[in-house]
Amino acid sequence: MRSHLLRSFLSAYIILTILGGGVSYLLLENYMREQAEASAKSLAGVLTSGGFSDSEPIRRRMAELTGYEFETFFATPGDEFTLPDGSVSQAFPGGILVVYYDTPAYQSALRTVLLLTISIAILGILIFAAVTWRISHSLGNPLEQLAQAATAIGQGDWEEPVPIVGRDEVQHLALDLENMRHRLLELNQRQRDAERLATLGTFTATIAHEVRNPLSAIRLSIQVLQGDNPNHPSLQLIDDEIERLDHIVDELLGFSRGMNVQLTDCDLVNVASDVSRLLHRQARHAGVDIRLEGSGQVQADPRRLRQMMLNLVLNAIQALHGSESDGLVIIRLTDDGFEVIDNGPGVPTERREDLFQAFASSKSQGTGLGLHLAHLIADAHGASLTYEDVRPHGSCFRFSGLASLA
Repeated sequence: MRSHLLRSFLSAYIILTILGGGVSYLLLENYMREQAEASAKSLAGVLTSGGFSDSEPIRRRMAELTGYEFETFFATPGDEFTLPDGSVSQAFPGGILVVYYDTPAYQSALRTVLLLTISIAILGILIFAAVTWRISHSLGNPLEQLAQAATAIGQGDWEEPVPIVGRDEVQHLALDLENMRHRLLELNQRQRDAERLATLGTFTATIAHEVRNPLSAIRLSIQVLQGDNPNHPSLQLIDDEIERLDHIVDELLGFSRGMNVQLTDCDLVNVASDVSRLLHRQARHAGVDIRLEGSGQVQADPRRLRQMMLNLVLNAIQALHGSESDGLVIIRLTDDGFEVIDNGPGVPTERREDLFQAFASSKSQGTGLGLHLAHLIADAHGASLTYEDVRPHGSCFRFSGLASLA
């Protein structure tokens, strides 16, 4: 590209220089002819009306005064006359006056024009070459890099960032290419996630249906045994864990069928108490205390809210597991939703952009669907689920926007 620019600019300059020299030559030629013709007319007028004789001394004196050589030719009507090169003629009574403008001064002027044209051309080529090299270096290099980046993007290589090079319009072009690359990466990731979600939806629907029937049989057996031993701790533990498994099956079925909600009057205290009961043993094992605060009556789907709250509280317990200080998870109920607050390490900054995306879990054994499903539940209710840091450390997931019944 740089060599092409250099050749193009230099060719254009050389052509313009040659044209300029040719125009200068033609202008000089025309000027000298006009001067010679004016002198010829003046001399012819002097010779014919001034009474001067055509003699060698007079012609020499006139040449000194005008700067032109001239001579007269006497001819009769009908005589043929050929005008010499580098001269002009003027007729007068009895003859023709010929003035020679191709003088040493004229030749010197032509040489001067030629030398100036050549000098300007050489100097201009040097200057133009330097300027062209500078332009090609500042413009050609960035354009070549952007062309290589665009080729890589066109071939499907979207991982290598586009170099932000050049200035002004070239830099804007680089930024546009980089934005396009990011957009392509996002679209590609969304397409891959959609394909994975579609496959996972079919798979989970099959698994959920196969698991639900045995769970129902086990729960029925446990209820029969609890009739004989209502306070047996092991039976109660089994019943609670079966309820958790049933909840997971509900999640899988909801994921595969789509996130539908059935709005009804919902007491948030009941939902939070149920979640706290289901996760009590797991929280105690992790050294985490679950605390309930506030109250609220809203229009929502209690089953979906329990599913969302269970995921958020479970994430908080897992984040606090193994922490040096005493772990605390607060379920704070409000008039239009709830908050799940913990005193854990918080969400890393680099993860927040895709926090609610599917398969975005940073846990070694996580599926990356918990927060994604929670966000889908919030959207299905026409509400919002957001994250924010808690000072000095901790996390807060805020679910808000439900219709209050208070």
